[in-house]
Amino acid sequence: MSDGRTPIPQLVVIGASAGGVEALSTLVSTLPSKFQAPIVIAQHLDPSRLSHLKDILGRRASLPVRSVENREELQAGVIYVVPADHHVEIGDHAVTVKSEPGRARPSPSIDRLLESAADAFGEQLIAVILTGLGSDGAEGARRVKELGGTVVIQNPQTASHPEMPMSLAPTTVDIVAELEAIGPLLNDLLVDAYAATKPDDDRRMRTTTCGATRKSSTVSRAAS
Repeated sequence: MSDGRTPIPQLVVIGASAGGVEALSTLVSTLPSKFQAPIVIAQHLDPSRLSHLKDILGRRASLPVRSVENREELQAGVIYVVPADHHVEIGDHAVTVKSEPGRARPSPSIDRLLESAADAFGEQLIAVILTGLGSDGAEGARRVKELGGTVVIQNPQTASHPEMPMSLAPTTVDIVAELEAIGPLLNDLLVDAYAATKPDDDRRMRTTTCGATRKSSTVSRAAS
């Protein structure tokens, strides 16, 4: 494009549901102040209550935190919070609110966020699924994987609500990580300091634990 904008080469998208406010607070607190990509967060929230997620994360993060009101240009090192009861899509260097309140549930749709981000960023996308109920994000993560992106899940064995990370097919997931290790891991992935590996035929995965990586046995998953 020749509109004078600097292209954003990489993007991180994060989806969470039940238990997500606490998990996101921990995750953003571990991100370095010179993080090299935008981060877009979709957290399922009660639409009948005023959301304070932006302020909560802003108190924990060294990065600026913004709420997406209509359309926000993506900037490296900025955390964008999707508003409660709205859906957003990624495209043309921006995150844009695409629907009115009170439509499809769950809201915001993590699937919709991940699918549009995958279409826009392909192999330069990192998608993270944290604690939560249900399976929102499973289809979107499959799209991320199909287009060459990297899929990270919070370790279901230590997540407060394991259903959402467990809903992803094992072949979709690249990395299973402890919550406290996800922030440093994302930074390492962006600077190519971490060599992510695909699950092998035994569906073994790389589990990341606070400052160290080790090969572990398969995380149990419920049949869907």
